[in-house]
Amino acid sequence: MNKNNIKTMSFINKADGPTSIFFIGKDNKDITLRQKIQRMRNTVRRKKIIKYLKANAHTMDQVALYIVNELGFTEVDKSDSQYQTEYHQMRTSFILQYKPELLGELAHAPQLENHDEESVKTFFEQLEARQKAAEKIPANIFDIDLHIYTKEYNKLEIKISIEKQYEYIGGSASGSKKSDIKKYNATFRKIYLYYGVTQKDIDEYTKRYEDVVRTLALR
Repeated sequence: MNKNNIKTMSFINKADGPTSIFFIGKDNKDITLRQKIQRMRNTVRRKKIIKYLKANAHTMDQVALYIVNELGFTEVDKSDSQYQTEYHQMRTSFILQYKPELLGELAHAPQLENHDEESVKTFFEQLEARQKAAEKIPANIFDIDLHIYTKEYNKLEIKISIEKQYEYIGGSASGSKKSDIKKYNATFRKIYLYYGVTQKDIDEYTKRYEDVVRTLALR
């Protein structure tokens, strides 16, 4: 396959990790080289960001308004199937992170020891059982405040998800051009720059501070 023939690509940001980029029709070795170069560039940018980042924090409510009013995104209705799917998946993830005792033995991650058909089937059945168990936990016992926003730029579609109670910001996008990655990352950086940090975050090197620095280093 021609290495220059990129059919589709998708990329996703999370507050707890770097960008993941998935190419269809792209050589894996080339991706690895790109990732190495990206890491080196990120290191240089991180140093500059750490040097010049100033306290200018905003609340999650303010971030939500910024995404709509300043960046032109539209909020996805909570009755939409897209919202419902992400809500249940994120709620399960947050239960595992903050209240794993609510799931009992199902809180333990299933292990895929072999890759035969039966083992794979059992693995996914265990994941499904955990998801269903989480969905049965009443909202008055554990719930999240998820909001999803979308915007289209020609053939690029960007989705931003924020969870206000636990202050999570994530995003994903799909497009057909290399430039879509830069456009998506630029949008995500704007959101995180506006989210910002307090002086306490800077002084104590908090998780919020690390998330902001990491995201601002993306290109």
